[in-house]
Amino acid sequence: MAIAGRLGGRRHRILFVDAFDSFTNNIVGLLEESCADTTVELVHIDDAGFQKNIESRIDQFDAVVVGPGPGHPSNPDDVGFINHLWQLSEERMLPILGICLGFQSLCFAHGATVEKLARARHGIVNRVTHQDDDIFSGIGDLEATQYHSLRANLGFAAGDDHVSWTPSETCPDLQPLAWDVDDELNGPIVMGVRHTTKPFWGVQFHPESICTNKAGKALIQSWWDLARDWSRRNGREVAPRLQEKQANGTAHKVGGQSNSTSNGDASPGEQGHGPFAEYLLSITDGKISFEQSVSKTIEKLHLPHVLEALGLAQDQVLVLDSQGHPSGRYSIIGLVMPDITAQVSYRVADKTLRYATGPTKQQSIQLKGIEEVWPALQDALDVFQPPIPSAFEKNIPFWGGFMGFVSYEAGLEGIDVAAHPSCEEGTLPDVSFAFIHRSIVIDHHASNLVIQSLLPDDEEWLATTSRIIDHLSSVSGTSDAVGTGVSLEDRSLDLALSRAKVTRPAEREYREKVLRCQDFLASGDSYELCLTDETTIEISGEINEWDLYKRLRRNNPAPHGAFLRLGNMTVIGSSPERFLRWTRGGQCQFRPIKGTVKKGPGMTRERAHEILDSSKERAENLMIVDLIRHDLSGVIGADKTWVSKLMVVEEYETVYQLVSVIEGELPDKRAGLEVLKSSLPPGSMTGAPKKRSCEILRDIEKRPRGLYSGVIGYMDIGGAGDFSVVIRTAVRGSKDSTWRVGAGGAVTIQSTDEAEFHEMETKQSSVLASLFQQQKKS
Repeated sequence: MAIAGRLGGRRHRILFVDAFDSFTNNIVGLLEESCADTTVELVHIDDAGFQKNIESRIDQFDAVVVGPGPGHPSNPDDVGFINHLWQLSEERMLPILGICLGFQSLCFAHGATVEKLARARHGIVNRVTHQDDDIFSGIGDLEATQYHSLRANLGFAAGDDHVSWTPSETCPDLQPLAWDVDDELNGPIVMGVRHTTKPFWGVQFHPESICTNKAGKALIQSWWDLARDWSRRNGREVAPRLQEKQANGTAHKVGGQSNSTSNGDASPGEQGHGPFAEYLLSITDGKISFEQSVSKTIEKLHLPHVLEALGLAQDQVLVLDSQGHPSGRYSIIGLVMPDITAQVSYRVADKTLRYATGPTKQQSIQLKGIEEVWPALQDALDVFQPPIPSAFEKNIPFWGGFMGFVSYEAGLEGIDVAAHPSCEEGTLPDVSFAFIHRSIVIDHHASNLVIQSLLPDDEEWLATTSRIIDHLSSVSGTSDAVGTGVSLEDRSLDLALSRAKVTRPAEREYREKVLRCQDFLASGDSYELCLTDETTIEISGEINEWDLYKRLRRNNPAPHGAFLRLGNMTVIGSSPERFLRWTRGGQCQFRPIKGTVKKGPGMTRERAHEILDSSKERAENLMIVDLIRHDLSGVIGADKTWVSKLMVVEEYETVYQLVSVIEGELPDKRAGLEVLKSSLPPGSMTGAPKKRSCEILRDIEKRPRGLYSGVIGYMDIGGAGDFSVVIRTAVRGSKDSTWRVGAGGAVTIQSTDEAEFHEMETKQSSVLASLFQQQKKS
């Protein structure tokens, strides 16, 4: 148990040194939970100001934790000022715990070599052997997650089938405390050490991982007890905190709500609205209506019929469609109205925010970067905050607001990763939303449809739309299987597609990229890399995009389908993966998918479960779960974040997939957008650590991903939002004859290049086969 109480009536302070890892906030949360009366503050390894004054800064903390990260401890770029910590003078000495890279740095600084494992251990959960001593005292049996490509060699004979608990001649100052003795390929791996005379400890594993058992927390508590006991015995006192330290942002509190200082942080009453929000208000002369909705009970009525009956199938429109999938519930149609619907977009290449209600009315604002986009969107939503209680249907997820998308490259800019130079040549936006005044929401479970408008005096449209829906409902025999025979639209599609030129990724090149990824994994630069490629479908002549979408939804239904005809692009998709949803009540949820098995002859559900329960598939999923916990904890705190489902198999039309669910409690409804921007690009499409992994993938893939690997969804005026990951999707620009379909998979150290290529093909085929196939075979 951690010793409660405060020294001299003050809170303790732990400094966390972040090496740009994607599990940092999980460790911070564990420290805050395990170490009583403690504030954890964070500093990055490249903070020049901190390094310049390191000894005086260190004096202000009770202890230091050096976190994990990519790279090697011998590379100054990978460790920054970390190695200076092990050289502190006697009078500056304080307790330090190193985790993973921090552990390797401690060992390297005291004579060990740090070398590649025969096979890296990423997302592997294994027993850690210890002697119930030192920081391992009283913690019990330890099952811990490992994320490492390197090992610290303390100088014991290579290939020994035993372990030593005493220092070696090579590293006389380091006492081994724990080992992994179950890896036949790598042999015994040291998992924990302590310095024999200084208050330095290190562990190779990750005590904060969701799959590390409760002994991980007990270990942190044990370390904290020993750290404070050392300080008491040595009479160490913490220097008073200088006010300027917090003001200049060198070290800042993490694990609570974001410290963002963007213009959007002020509440609407504290500042005037920005130009985009004022522009939205001007569209309706400053009038806002929250009183207009019509609810109808319906049966046997499906989204394609509604859209076609309203004459919207060939218009600019935004459709989020659950496609009749059992796990989907709501479908949303957002109407784009000429001269009324404001469309707002942003391109990474020129950092310009553009908005307009029509092609000739465009206005633009030059921004410093994407960080200024989010406050503009939040400001606009704040303008339209409905009164509470609202006259709208309270259980309907969307009352009006933004519908649209954020690209993968927009997410890269948010984590300071430069896009591939070829992105400069593109013309499509990286962020694109329409502010929807008129919408229709279908609740398929309750057989209910709601027609809504934010426009003042819009009763006539509500009444007209209601009559059309009533007439549609009266038509008997309506089903969701639109055009299940060989219809005229099928024949027209087949004719257009018969002339299509399909270019797929070359197997040899893709497999070479897989092997390049594994080189980076083996060197410690990443734990997992989500490699992708692109198939193009070039179609000469016209093709009915709506009919193409209906074919996709019919043959490959998924709970997060989308049909977007917005601005200068068209999107048709059937994504199975929710990225992020948040409710007006303050709950948020991520549903990452990692692990895929293709359906086919002989592939039973039982066999799929067996495959998806393998070490490789579970490791893929685990790494993304821990990454998303980090992303979410960085905004709302680890104590408000939990995992409600861990690695559950779900069945879809063409595949079985391994799904986890991470949830959290938001402090207020404005925090949903903060979580969204802080979590992009989706971790299931990057790998971990996210920043370094994205840099590696950019250099291997050598192309923009565009909307693929981004997100599609909505942010509503009541404070709710829902976004899916853009996979199983085809995209084209309005002036382009080429559709682009992205696909890929997570490369781990356990992958084979051949299997990864076939997984990519499986995912690609779920779209291509659905488009080129008239109807689903029974």
